[in-house]
Amino acid sequence: MDLIDRYVAAIARHLPDKQAADIESELRDLLMSRQEEQEAQLGRGLTAAEVEALLIAFGHPLTVAGRYRTVQYLIGPEVFPFWWAAIKVMLAVVAGVYLVLIVVGMLTDATPSQFNRSVPSVWYVVIYLFGMITLVGLGIERFGKTQALQRWRPRNLPPAGGKQRSRFEIGAEIAADVVFIAWWSGWIDFSNIMPYPGALRFDLAPIWAAWHWPILGYAVAAIVANLTAIARPGWIVGNTVMLTARYLAGMVILVQVMAADHWLVVSSPTLAPRALAMLQTNVDLGMRIGIGLTIFGMATLVVLAWWRLRRALRSQAAAPRAAAA
Repeated sequence: MDLIDRYVAAIARHLPDKQAADIESELRDLLMSRQEEQEAQLGRGLTAAEVEALLIAFGHPLTVAGRYRTVQYLIGPEVFPFWWAAIKVMLAVVAGVYLVLIVVGMLTDATPSQFNRSVPSVWYVVIYLFGMITLVGLGIERFGKTQALQRWRPRNLPPAGGKQRSRFEIGAEIAADVVFIAWWSGWIDFSNIMPYPGALRFDLAPIWAAWHWPILGYAVAAIVANLTAIARPGWIVGNTVMLTARYLAGMVILVQVMAADHWLVVSSPTLAPRALAMLQTNVDLGMRIGIGLTIFGMATLVVLAWWRLRRALRSQAAAPRAAAA
């Protein structure tokens, strides 16, 4: 019963809100009827593996949900639901990235021409990614590899109940990490839209160059972990372990970085040396507090992730007991 509930809930997440409740009830009744028919033939209850086989034969949740949509398919019906899910994730990430960049531009009073010189056109990015995803979908169908999309297990679906990170939350993290990697790698130059106030100049201290690759690796690993969380939401233990590992790695990096004397180098051709030294001290204090709060925030997110995992596992364990009662 727990596998059927998880399966039906996974389908409902990809249905229009107005139809989800009715279709969910219809599918649950249909699947329960098929399970009862098999149990009557065997003269016993189905094992978990046999229930899984029944659900696998019924179809992947994205494929089943696609049967209830009226969208005109751009590619084959077997591949289309997966293509459409990838397009929605891509659009959410691109929207998040450009929202961050637009906010930065507004806060710095950047002109449109300054913004366009620093950031690639959103239409170019969307069309390029749309084309790449479509080519991948066409390639899968053209070479007869659609069966690879059907390799799934009901046990990997998320619990029907329990609180998990939302797709919006995960997508926002991916967007922020994409912007950070683009800036950290030098692909986006904010100096054109973020002029230094007055005669002051702020540059990264040498400590950041020493940790350039570990920090870049952390950001890439964060994107991989979040994409895995979207692709395999039912892998709740594995996703929690990956989240914990990357936050612990981030905390280790920040602890090492925090050991430096300062993190931003303040310079000015007009300020007196004493005033510049005082400003440098204040900037260092603010950076130390900020890094400390970031470490604390990462530790809090680890605790929250394990709390969510505990609730999800308890909800998953309670489902069979409720069905038996």
